[in-house]
Amino acid sequence: MSRMGDTIRASRVKYGLTEKQLAKKTGVAESFIKEVEAGRRIPSDDQARRMLKACGVADTLSTETDTANEPEVKLRPRPRPYVLKAEQDAPDMPKAELEAQAASNDAWLDALGGVVKRVPVTDETGLVIDHVLFPVTGGKIEGGAPDKVLLYRVPDGSLTGFRVHAGDLLLTVPEKTPVDDAFMLVHYGGKRRVRRIKKLEGSRLMLQSYDRELQIDTVMWGEIQILGRCVKLIRSL
Repeated sequence: MSRMGDTIRASRVKYGLTEKQLAKKTGVAESFIKEVEAGRRIPSDDQARRMLKACGVADTLSTETDTANEPEVKLRPRPRPYVLKAEQDAPDMPKAELEAQAASNDAWLDALGGVVKRVPVTDETGLVIDHVLFPVTGGKIEGGAPDKVLLYRVPDGSLTGFRVHAGDLLLTVPEKTPVDDAFMLVHYGGKRRVRRIKKLEGSRLMLQSYDRELQIDTVMWGEIQILGRCVKLIRSL
């Protein structure tokens, strides 16, 4: 769970509201409230303020500032590339047996292709460093084509103020146009980065990061490449 999610849940329970009642008061889905409280979704500043205000929290700004000032989280260990595991588990296995095992694994994944999908984990350079199995629902993963979604591993603390820490994974679905107030995976400055997008007049975009204080880069839409929209936060306990 995230600290903001904990705060919202504690305030809601103290105020005597159910998730459904809070959702109705704030104009969001009940499922969104549950995801936020579980730490799997990131509310915008406006959503967080409305939730806290509906729960009787008078000084929402102070609450959000306290949440943003969480202790620094050390970078989580970089996961091993997926392909190394079999080689390390059985370094002396004959080549033919290794190939047979790989074929068996591929056949198993193909058989479950409509149920689960192996989603790649990428770093800031676009390199695939791991894979994670995700359920496929209605032919989609969180609304995205299964062969197009990816997990972006946050490399640093540039999103800590948004309660996203180094080493966290962000499930990203394809999106080529900017979505206002969304966390999006973009390519600029030679690297892939996740930034919160604010749309401005004249095809200008505000890219927000938040370590110890809010940082803003203003760019023209054509100066960056938009790769996708982050829809789910995955954090190891």
